[in-house]
Amino acid sequence: MSGRVLALDTILSATLYFAGKWTPELKRNQSRDLLRHLVCRLYGASKGNLFHAQIRASHASLGAELGLSREWTCKLARRLQAAGWLHYRALRLPDGTFEVGRFSVGRTLKRVLCMLRGYRKPRHRVNTRSSSFPLLQTEREKIFSFARKKQFEREHQPPTQATLRKIPILKAWLQRESIDSVPVLAS
Repeated sequence: MSGRVLALDTILSATLYFAGKWTPELKRNQSRDLLRHLVCRLYGASKGNLFHAQIRASHASLGAELGLSREWTCKLARRLQAAGWLHYRALRLPDGTFEVGRFSVGRTLKRVLCMLRGYRKPRHRVNTRSSSFPLLQTEREKIFSFARKKQFEREHQPPTQATLRKIPILKAWLQRESIDSVPVLAS
């Protein structure tokens, strides 16, 4: 990414706008509040570079900060993760409990960040002109004849033993063909 850091208010405005637009089920509940809170914490932890930001936080601590119960915070976080706004991972400990989870930016939020940065997928046109000079007729024929020769060799090459192990019916067919091609001598 470039050295330019996006302002937090710009990220929050765009995130909350697109959260309501792209994920309407998040529009009328507290999921957006949790999303706003986590984006602020991720922004602070990464010093503005949200693409690789991670924070460790428990659902209980997040719920306490937002005035929500742990269970409700857990449900909201699952909704955000299902919609792709956040990624959450908590490892199971040997005693069966979970360690404190890690939150990071999800694919949908990365999409918003890319839009804000102005990144676009490069468009490939069908009829673009080549930037190099066209090949001479003799060079073109030599390349095509070499390619045709290699293709002919690949087509007439017998299958490998690994392929025959994967496709036993092909092996049986090839053996049958070799038996059928042996000429029968008349007695």
